[in-house]
Amino acid sequence: MRTVGSTSGPIPSRTPLAKGIIASVLSLTDGVVFAFLVVVMTLVRYDFHMDRVNVPGMFVCSAIALLVFLVCGPLAIYQGRYRRGSTDQFAAIAGTVALGVGLMWVAEFVFASRLLIPTSVPIAAGAMMVVVKSLENWVRRNLRQRTLSTSGASRPTLVVGAGSQGTLALDMIAQDSRSEYAAVGMLDDDPNKRHLRYNGIRVLGPISDIANQVDRTGASVVLIAITDLPPEDLQEIASNLESRPVEIKIMPRLAVSDYSRPEPDSLDVADLRHRNFRDVSLEDLIGRKPITTNVEDIASAITDRVVLVTGAGGSIGSQLCKQVARFDPARLIMTDRDESGLHATQLGLEGSALLTSEDLVLGDLRDPAFIDALVAEAQPEIIFHAAALKHLTFLERFPEQAVRTNVGASLDLLDAAVANDVESFVHISTDKAAGATSVLGRTKFSIERAVASVAAESGRKYMSVRFGNVLGSRGSVLETFVAQVAAGDPVTVTDPEVTRYFMTGDEACELVLQAAAIGRPGETLVLDMGEPIKIDDLANRVIALSGRPDAHIVYTGLRPGEKLTEALLSPGEEDVRPTHPLITQVPITPIDLDALRRLVDASRDAGVFTHRTELETELTRIVSTPSATNASGFAITTTTVTIPDAGAAN
Repeated sequence: MRTVGSTSGPIPSRTPLAKGIIASVLSLTDGVVFAFLVVVMTLVRYDFHMDRVNVPGMFVCSAIALLVFLVCGPLAIYQGRYRRGSTDQFAAIAGTVALGVGLMWVAEFVFASRLLIPTSVPIAAGAMMVVVKSLENWVRRNLRQRTLSTSGASRPTLVVGAGSQGTLALDMIAQDSRSEYAAVGMLDDDPNKRHLRYNGIRVLGPISDIANQVDRTGASVVLIAITDLPPEDLQEIASNLESRPVEIKIMPRLAVSDYSRPEPDSLDVADLRHRNFRDVSLEDLIGRKPITTNVEDIASAITDRVVLVTGAGGSIGSQLCKQVARFDPARLIMTDRDESGLHATQLGLEGSALLTSEDLVLGDLRDPAFIDALVAEAQPEIIFHAAALKHLTFLERFPEQAVRTNVGASLDLLDAAVANDVESFVHISTDKAAGATSVLGRTKFSIERAVASVAAESGRKYMSVRFGNVLGSRGSVLETFVAQVAAGDPVTVTDPEVTRYFMTGDEACELVLQAAAIGRPGETLVLDMGEPIKIDDLANRVIALSGRPDAHIVYTGLRPGEKLTEALLSPGEEDVRPTHPLITQVPITPIDLDALRRLVDASRDAGVFTHRTELETELTRIVSTPSATNASGFAITTTTVTIPDAGAAN
């Protein structure tokens, strides 16, 4: 089973002259048919006795039938006002027929002295005209479907779901000028839809019968047209189709307003086409509706401000830059030590990457002199601090690197922000900071507390944001699973019961921007990410969708510092949401900044490589030490770093 995508180009549009010619031809055809029906109904009324028919009167009424369509067709029916075959167009046709019938009756009244045709004839002819147009639409749709199904040029497609999304998918397939797909049937579990038929395509059975229906119809594409299909059901569909060369596509939610606009050149359903039929995404695998925040608040906080984003070459930083750019900042400065990452970020933002912009700054945040120069020159009003080391297992092995980057660089950046009167500072943290058991979690929580200390002392809007696992970010678990399956390797899961919180990259970036708008000094903002997801379930879904029945899971066991389940809040933190119903705003206890700075100095000492355990122990002690409050109103602790120096190591 494959889940690869497809490409398609734009549909060439017709010129106004061509549209006018087509409208005239269609109107003439309808007029001739209506006139012919008037003649036929007149003859039927007199049992085909021509001697009893008022021939001139019959032709007068036929002429009326022809003229109403010649006039109304180009103006009201076929000149781009309605989508071809739509109910609106059919209503316009019925209205034109009614107008013709009314004019025939007027003619009867005018020539009352001499009966033109019986009064019942216009009604019968009008009714027959409506029936003929209904049959025409039905035949045209069914003939197109049958032609696509038997031509071999189109890919047979089985639509899962016979609701509004399913019928919309059938319309999109039927009106696609490229005819890449051809619907061969629908599947739906609703017993009330068992005998449903739409445009010649019928419901073949329940979704559980998908494998048999694929074999019977020869479908090479399965299109999921059910809004918010649970990931378990998606996994079951994929499992039933394993070993079959079938693509799975997803039909995004579309409303009628997405494609029916009143303008003559409006985008119709054919223009949407199957470019909206997307591959199965990572978001589909977690099965959670994306959460959106208050965009208006974000815009007011970002627009016309100077913004600095650190770690702009990373997966989160680059997405954050794209989001910030949407709100028209006065200047967006992007910095990273990864030159390739900055190149990719500029390419994604501007479509080119000449690397000549003054807003792209290459440098290492572990260099205090670089930070001081950067902030002093840029004079940002808002700093989004996304730069960090994040791989838990690496940082357990090399805690000095975690302290140097996640703690040392962050403290230096905070100092530079205070010195240069930066209004807002948003530190991107992680859910591993809640009840931290790892070096990564402790370094991040220490900076949450450091931000709270600086905010309490300065009164500025300095705050943190806790993320769950971000889908699509480099090194994320789902990306790892996909790569393992593609390479034919076993899928590695630490424990069958391990669970994690997930969020999309867009959600993560919106939360960061929202924090700048609603966050209060010293707080940590946490997004409601729904229920945690079992990693084992995700692995099985990836395997099912891969079409590789030979793929299997290997359990490796929890690594040092890892938890079986993550928490969003530390013990003692309360879930309070004063501003946004989906965002918890947690007041954070400050920390002794001098103790953290001494820890950073120790991490930079050459002797630390032989005393990593002591460094990690000291980090744990500083982070977990209760704080007291001094006279100035912010918390302090008394700690002493006791890591031996380089000489003692010898």
